[in-house]
Amino acid sequence: MPNPRLARADVDGEKLALLGVSQAGYWVPRTLAFEHRIAAAVADPGVVDVSTTVLGHLPHMMIKLLEAGEREKFNRDMDWTLKISPSTRSMLALRMRPYGVTTPYEFFSAARDYVLTDELIAQITTPVLVTNPEHEQFWPGQSRELFDKLTGEKAIIAFTEAEGADSHCEPAASGIRGERIFDWLDEQIPA
Repeated sequence: MPNPRLARADVDGEKLALLGVSQAGYWVPRTLAFEHRIAAAVADPGVVDVSTTVLGHLPHMMIKLLEAGEREKFNRDMDWTLKISPSTRSMLALRMRPYGVTTPYEFFSAARDYVLTDELIAQITTPVLVTNPEHEQFWPGQSRELFDKLTGEKAIIAFTEAEGADSHCEPAASGIRGERIFDWLDEQIPA
């Protein structure tokens, strides 16, 4: 089978880059642990453990049920909550879809498996840029954690409130975000 990177004449197989935004800040580093043909990659933000944001919304009692494998009780208690909160029900349905699951127990259990272990991170050989937005709402501190664990060529870029570029994925500063990310990519993969 021909190399898919080279199947298109308009694609330079030596200059492929990955940009992962939001939860893809987990998926890009995970991909890089196994795929070594990528020339450079960006995790915006860096995500080491997806479950922290998901489990952070559960009361301690529900986490205990999850840890004990109490599938029926967990789903029954969640169903009660979802009946009285349509917005939570809608949000959970949206969040469950990419996981391919149909019950809250399956979703919260699956999320716990999305962790970049030190062994996986050690397999990354691609240069990686990690963004580190101030006031990261979903995975605070994980950009720095990922950056510190990377052993190869790496960079980290802070985005601050003072410049209007804080918060998850720098929503109010797409120009600054794009300029910094693409400047770094240009250094890694010159035109």
